[in-house]
Amino acid sequence: ISLLLLVFSTFAEASKPDAVIERIETLSSEKEKATAYNVATFEAWRDGEYQNALMYSERGLKIAQAEKLKAIESKLHNNRGVAYDFLSQYASALKHYFTALSLQEKIDDPSTKASILTNIGLVYMTQRQNEKSLKYHQQALEIRREINDLQGISGSLNNIAIIYVRLGKTREAIENYQSCIAIDEQLNDTTGMGDNYNNIGIAYMELAEYDKALDYFDKAMQIRVATQNTLGIATTSSNYGEVYYQLEEHDKAREYFELSIEKAKKINDRACLSHVYYWSSMNEEKAGNLLSAFDDYKLFITYDDSINSAAVAREQTTLELNYQFEKEKELSRLKQEEKERQYTIILYSVSAGLILILLFSILFYRKWKQTQAQREVIEEKNQIVQQKNDEILASITYAKRIQTAILPSDAAMNERYSSNFILYLPKDLVSGDFYWINETNGNHFLAVADCTGHGVPGALMSVVCNNALNRAVHEFNQTHSSHILDKTRSLVIEELSKHEDAMSDGMDISLCAFEKGTNRFNWSGANNPIWIWRKARKALEEISADKQPIGNHHAPTPFTEYNLELHAGDRVFLFSDGFQDQFGGEKRKKLMRKGLRQLLLESVHLPMDQQKEYLQEAFEAWKGSNEQVDDVCMVGYEY
Repeated sequence: ISLLLLVFSTFAEASKPDAVIERIETLSSEKEKATAYNVATFEAWRDGEYQNALMYSERGLKIAQAEKLKAIESKLHNNRGVAYDFLSQYASALKHYFTALSLQEKIDDPSTKASILTNIGLVYMTQRQNEKSLKYHQQALEIRREINDLQGISGSLNNIAIIYVRLGKTREAIENYQSCIAIDEQLNDTTGMGDNYNNIGIAYMELAEYDKALDYFDKAMQIRVATQNTLGIATTSSNYGEVYYQLEEHDKAREYFELSIEKAKKINDRACLSHVYYWSSMNEEKAGNLLSAFDDYKLFITYDDSINSAAVAREQTTLELNYQFEKEKELSRLKQEEKERQYTIILYSVSAGLILILLFSILFYRKWKQTQAQREVIEEKNQIVQQKNDEILASITYAKRIQTAILPSDAAMNERYSSNFILYLPKDLVSGDFYWINETNGNHFLAVADCTGHGVPGALMSVVCNNALNRAVHEFNQTHSSHILDKTRSLVIEELSKHEDAMSDGMDISLCAFEKGTNRFNWSGANNPIWIWRKARKALEEISADKQPIGNHHAPTPFTEYNLELHAGDRVFLFSDGFQDQFGGEKRKKLMRKGLRQLLLESVHLPMDQQKEYLQEAFEAWKGSNEQVDDVCMVGYEY
């Protein structure tokens, strides 16, 4: 079983612990020393030098506690807990994890807090306390989603999936693992992919789909051998052995169990050894080798007892209760301090109030006389302000008329795209989002764009960008989506660079170029993707855009062009990010791309006009009483 332990930044290698300590002690400040000891602790347990990790962390904790460096102290406790974890001293590991977690209550470091919660969950996972483990992994996942930590999200989903397998929710586990692989591919995390391939194999093994299990174990083993992951090789070898045990190929099973034991002993991983000896004893018993089975079973009992003894379980429970008690005691202390502070404030406030009443009584008459004179001046100024407000509102309203005039009319949209909808919800009177259609030489173009900003600044940018698109098509005769975006970018940069205070604004866009008389089109995107509902497959296909805007960029490259085809009933969706970035719901979080995708899947069977109504109602329901945070623009088209 693959267990994810999150880590911190790396530290320069040293040949001996004394050399590391000597170098750290030369640092100028105590904070630098504590930080260096923390990183050295991580390096040591990562390299399997667990005693060195405990030595480094002990030195670092003395400095951090003396200097009251709470954030570094929390990380040191966490890394010290990891070292004990690898030594299978789980009560000690939990002691330091819960201490680290208590310190996190006083600082704002969500990433480290999620790491600590994960490590606590992993200890309980090792001991098969599945419900406890699930609780801590779910807390970690919630934090990581809030801070958009993709690697952490993958790790938490992976750990939750392991527990799902144990609880019999195997299909749900496989879905989690597939989500992890998608994230790992995005992050180019081969180690994570190895973990997830291994775990998908375990899930299929639970479903007795052994061919699929072996396929995924092969993928995992290739990665783990390439990365010299000793624990990973041990666990995957054990999994091979279990499959061949189920297939009654006992010689093959024995071969893999022996390899797993060899690797696990090398790193003294008692949890892995307990697991392998159990299955090895089962295999030997079924093969008729009863003495070998008995010996292996005794070793299983020995290692299992070292992990799951009643004394260890009681100590772990005590640690968790102590953490909760200390947390509640701290809250009680803070409440008492708050009461005393409020009492002091009330006392001083009443005293000050009496004095102020006396002073106000003396000054009131004079102030009243002054107020009478000032009121006339204020009323005159209010009239001026109201007049200016009316003039500004009239100007913005006229700007809205101008912006509406550059947008395609409903008639033009319906003439070109007979079955379509336009969901256009500006945040203010005018918008930085716009939709655009055009035609030249029989080719026609459809786009949704999101310019920098919203309101009046966004509207001004939309005029510049709309004009650049029109020039790219008609003045420079571009017909391919990538060429149009390349040319539009150069025109926008040229327009915004005419003065010394050159601007770095621009737009994101999703652009389709349809070929005359065919069902083919090419598409390119700047930060904004395209989603296509494939009716035949009943699937929503997403094509990602280039990660660069139409505007100045530190490393601009030519835009990528995708050649696509539509079939009867397929639907194309182009949109800005305003819909998915809207805060709402019970927890006032962003809807996110996942939520928008779900809304489209729920409504894609509806006629286009009804789908628009469904999406608009869903947006308003999600937003609720929250302020709209950005312009919203979405265009749907059915072929």
